[in-house]
Amino acid sequence: MKRRLLLIIDSLGGGGAEKSLISLLPLIDYARYDVDLIIFKHGGVYEKYVPKEVKIVDYDLYESNLLGKMKELFCHALLSPQLRLNKKRHGAEIHWRTMHGMYHSSPGVYDVAIAYQQGVPTFFLATKVNAKKKIAWINADVFAAGYDLEYCQRFYEQMDFIVAVSNKLQNLLCTKATWMRDRLTCIYDIINPDVICRLAGKAVHDMIVARGEVSIVTVGRLTRPKNYLLAVDAAKILKDKGLEFKWFFVGEGEMRKSIESKISEKGLNNQVLLLGFKENPYPYMAKADVYVQTSSFEGFGLTIAEAKILHRPVVSTDFDIVHDQIIDGQNGLIAQMTPESVSEKIQELLDNESLKNQIIKNLEKESNMTSSTEIQKFNKLIEV
Repeated sequence: MKRRLLLIIDSLGGGGAEKSLISLLPLIDYARYDVDLIIFKHGGVYEKYVPKEVKIVDYDLYESNLLGKMKELFCHALLSPQLRLNKKRHGAEIHWRTMHGMYHSSPGVYDVAIAYQQGVPTFFLATKVNAKKKIAWINADVFAAGYDLEYCQRFYEQMDFIVAVSNKLQNLLCTKATWMRDRLTCIYDIINPDVICRLAGKAVHDMIVARGEVSIVTVGRLTRPKNYLLAVDAAKILKDKGLEFKWFFVGEGEMRKSIESKISEKGLNNQVLLLGFKENPYPYMAKADVYVQTSSFEGFGLTIAEAKILHRPVVSTDFDIVHDQIIDGQNGLIAQMTPESVSEKIQELLDNESLKNQIIKNLEKESNMTSSTEIQKFNKLIEV
């Protein structure tokens, strides 16, 4: 008799949690599990990669009557930048406080149910799913992201296990949310190096670099936590110092207009180029002289791991979790959270050829085994 497994996620758009789930799904033993997947927002670019063995659950998520529609409109108003009064409360918490009564419970009973993100998937799992075992993934630094852990505690206390995607994040949660400690474990995001290297060999035609120019690449959603306005300021410093370069941003998001305005304001239209979302970002990463991550916080930093697999020297800002992946001066460089420091570290890599070559050699010696090690942890967790 197969066991029933449910996974829940906001969407399968272009984010790290989504990419991680798409890497996990093909590794599940479908001879042992019937797997259902609830996606709150359909239409994401990664949906087509869901294995055929996985059933995407299709049901009316919440009430579509007049009251439900009115609450939805009210929730959108509360979340809009113009009307949002409570800047400190995370948007997922505002949404759930407003809409939770409208959500229908998921159909069926499961042996194991997993919320593969913090926020609404976790709130939904805690209150709307009937499962013998409940597990919540935490993919982000929830403290830096603005979650109210006092509010969230009631939901996480419904979980049998809580999974952090890095050791640093696990330690942070143990320190700041001590009530989680007994439930916490760590499973890294699964990455398949063979797939990444194969996709990196594809041709791209919109990454044009003139002779003598340096190519800098950053991949990720154009959102506030990625700190791209800081990156544009760093680019301005590099230009003023006379560096000839192109800095390509691969990703899309709500910060696009703000970033575009900053680029124009700084006179960087020929140096900083927004390429939009790319289903396959790896050829861009592979062609980079330097890969740069300017995030304010991350849960793991999946794109850093991917850049390392492609042996690209990385400059990253000093968010807590980065130290799980980067040893400063050995397999990358860590900058302070300022434009000046980011630009200095980029310049250091470009000026110091021996340092850059040593970092690349060190990266070539590293191996990413998450597709074998982390799936074993996953299997053990859902069997416990």
